[in-house]
Amino acid sequence: MASVTASGVGSGLDINSIVSQLVQAERAPQETRLASKEALIQARLSAFGSLKSSLTTFQNSLSALKNVDTFTKRSATSSDNAVFTATTTAAAAAGTYSVKVEQLAAKHTIASQAYTDSATVVGSGVLSFSQNGETFSVTVADGEDSLTAIRDAVNKAADNTGVAASIVTDQDGAHLVFSSSKTGVANSIQIDVTPSASDTGDLSQLAYDPAQTSPMSQKAEAKDSIVVVDGFTQTSANLKFEGMLEGITIDVKTAKPGESLSLTVKHDTAAVKKSIEGFVTGYNSLIATLNDLTAYNPEANTAGLLQGDSATRSVANRIRQEMGTLVSGLDVDLDSLAELGITTIEKGKLKLDATKLTSVLDADFANVAGVFAGENGYATRLDALIGDITAGGGILDNRTAGLKQQVERIADQRETLNRRVASIEARYLAQFSALDTLLGQLNATGTFLTQQLDNLPGSVFKK
Repeated sequence: MASVTASGVGSGLDINSIVSQLVQAERAPQETRLASKEALIQARLSAFGSLKSSLTTFQNSLSALKNVDTFTKRSATSSDNAVFTATTTAAAAAGTYSVKVEQLAAKHTIASQAYTDSATVVGSGVLSFSQNGETFSVTVADGEDSLTAIRDAVNKAADNTGVAASIVTDQDGAHLVFSSSKTGVANSIQIDVTPSASDTGDLSQLAYDPAQTSPMSQKAEAKDSIVVVDGFTQTSANLKFEGMLEGITIDVKTAKPGESLSLTVKHDTAAVKKSIEGFVTGYNSLIATLNDLTAYNPEANTAGLLQGDSATRSVANRIRQEMGTLVSGLDVDLDSLAELGITTIEKGKLKLDATKLTSVLDADFANVAGVFAGENGYATRLDALIGDITAGGGILDNRTAGLKQQVERIADQRETLNRRVASIEARYLAQFSALDTLLGQLNATGTFLTQQLDNLPGSVFKK
């Protein structure tokens, strides 16, 4: 008869492998379902992040248009930027002005007589410098009265009012040179000398008074800038003229005496046009994002991540409603975007007619501000709306908070699944261990019976 056998220890079954496969079969469907659900939620969170980013980008394009100051700026154009340029404020009156740059401001420079070299002793005493009503003094002591020592003492004076000392050597010898650090007649240099009682040299050789003959000689005359605007003359100690024309600053660069140039001041339509173009571009980018996130492709049977989402639909509707609302309180001829050349085309995007916009800006610039800025302007209303939508506690914030809670619940469900699977695994191990023990006992009993049968008298066991 055939023997009852079981291979290996006990049943010989690979219990761990069997239990692992059974547990995986229990886990896999639930794990796959949770992973798919979480992946979709995370994708939607990312989609809301893209939507919020597009809203913020569009809101940034509104910053200039909602500011009334943007529409009060003036541009200033010089007929020759190499001669002068100009900047303006809102106070500048539009118009064309005749400008002549007769003279540029210059620094005052005076020089001493020639000395043998920079180590030559000049003399001791006190040098008193005067400039534009301010003075400072330098004491020249015996033994420290060379050209070099005097130069260094002047440059290091703590109360120096703006005099730079240097030594220039030419074919005649070394000259001590004093130059004003500032341009303009008022900053010309005057030097009074008080020789010391022990002076063995002649420090008075460094005196300079423009009103009388002096030992020092003038190398460069102190000059003011001079401009003539529409026949009126103004001077400046530097290269800048402020206040001659209200709201206009003129910066002179090159003198062209007698040559009449033009300065044209007008509304800065270029800056406003650029801001309006940015508004159209920003809005179209936002609409493209909304369209992509909510689109449905019937051929591929696929939908955007936020297709059918009520919060996204609400955002889109509120923005389109604001775009379609006329600006109250304005002239009926200029109270909408369409009257500026901005119209709606396919898929809700905007198209800008640059020619029409330029025409309106040239003809009615002052009233364009009301279309965008002010309490009822498009930029003001849209900025407030987007701020409300993207704010903490707003519609997007609440929607994403709900999605994040779903992710947290999935994490809790995973923990629950792990506990249930662990319980199932323990039960299977216990059951298969019991089966293994039973099969081991049966195998031992079979072996015993076989041995007993083999020992019966006259029995023959056929294999």
